[in-house]
This record gives sequence, structure tokens and C-alpha cells, in this order.
Amino acid sequence: MIIEVVFGLMYVVAATVALWSVNQLKQFLDDTPSIADEISLDRFKALARTQMHLALVVIPVLVTGGALGIVLISHYGITGVAVVLLTNGLFIGLAMYHRSFETRTRSLEASSELLGREYRQVCETWVKKALPDF
Repeated sequence: MIIEVVFGLMYVVAATVALWSVNQLKQFLDDTPSIADEISLDRFKALARTQMHLALVVIPVLVTGGALGIVLISHYGITGVAVVLLTNGLFIGLAMYHRSFETRTRSLEASSELLGREYRQVCETWVKKALPDF
């Protein structure tokens, strides 16, 4: 019974983090329609840092959930497969929803070439590196 509870808890934690992250992204997009000045760029950098750190938190949670899913499948057979597939399907849907806001956040217009260049560098770091270096 402990494995089942921990499996569910891992996905609840991951979903909670994803929903909180979506809320942050939505709020940023509402408040910042473009990268118009240094203040909006600084706000974007802070958001990107937070999002990158959240991803590092969620990765081990999902790996643990995946490993426990394998244990559930081996223990419960086809019922375990159904539960794991349903859980992962729901989480993939949430991840796709989240990604749409992330993409919009990384697709804003900048008011100058200098701001745009720095904004694009932060966007690239967000996507390609594990830790922020800006």
C-alpha cells in the first residue's frame, strides 16, 4: 500500500508544481506583454530562474514516480498498466498545457535590439541549460 500512496504522491507533487508554474507564467504574461525595458527583462530573468529551478525539482520526483509505476505494473499486471497509463496521460496533458505558456513567455517582442539579444540569450539558456547563468 505504501508504494501506491508514494506513486500517487509523486504525481500530485509534480502536478502541484506544474500548476503553480503555469500560474506564474500566466501572471508574467498578463503583466508583461513585451520586453519593453530593463525592468521587464529583469522580471523575465527572475521568472526564468524560478522555472529552471522548478524543473530541477520535478525531474527526480517524476523519475521516482516512473520507477514506482514499473513496480505497480509488475505487482498489479494489467490494472497497474491502466493506472500508470492514465496517470501519465493526465500528466502529459498538463505538461503540454504548461509548455504552451512557456513558449508564449519565450516568444515576446523586445523594444530594442539590445534588449532582444539579451532576452533571446536568457531564453536559450532556459531551454538548453540546467542552471541559470545570467
